[in-house]
Amino acid sequence: MAADVLPGQGTVVDIGCGIGYYLAGVLDQLPGARGLGLDASVRALRSAARAHPRAAAASWDVFRPFPLVDQTVDVMLGVFAPRNPTEFHRVLRPTGRLIVVRPVERHLAELRGQVPAMVTIDPDKEQRLQQALGPYFQAAGTQHVEYTAPLTRQEAIDLVGMTPSARHLTHADLSGHGPLPDQVTVSVLATSYQPR
Repeated sequence: MAADVLPGQGTVVDIGCGIGYYLAGVLDQLPGARGLGLDASVRALRSAARAHPRAAAASWDVFRPFPLVDQTVDVMLGVFAPRNPTEFHRVLRPTGRLIVVRPVERHLAELRGQVPAMVTIDPDKEQRLQQALGPYFQAAGTQHVEYTAPLTRQEAIDLVGMTPSARHLTHADLSGHGPLPDQVTVSVLATSYQPR
């Protein structure tokens, strides 16, 4: 999706970038682009700063005005991250795109089945997303991505730690837990939005 918008040079910003995994993947596909990852976790940003040679990282609260000049961003990524539609709209170029990736019902279903305390996917999530973004953005295209991935027990524990469920479960809760799945379904929607 990002390559459709940014065939040459440009700027990609990943809000809630974590360790920079998705930003690095996008930059690998866009040889002329440079990237910036913003996240509240200084610990994760240490990895994000090293995730790609053309990426930088900074600690920032997504709900504050972004430390970016108006209309300077070509692609804004929001992968499982909080959203600030007003700021997204302010910093994106008129020809830019906001790419939002969010989970759907089957996402991590095997893990949620084994760990009942995990947070479920809110059935109204899609409607709330459209209400929040609608005044600022128009959907340009959506892709459903689904695949299964193998997991070791430790990877399953680490994966739970990267979800909103981490706020409700401790590492000790999971370590003492019974069997965990050895594979998990990844099921997400990725939508490209253009500014109104």
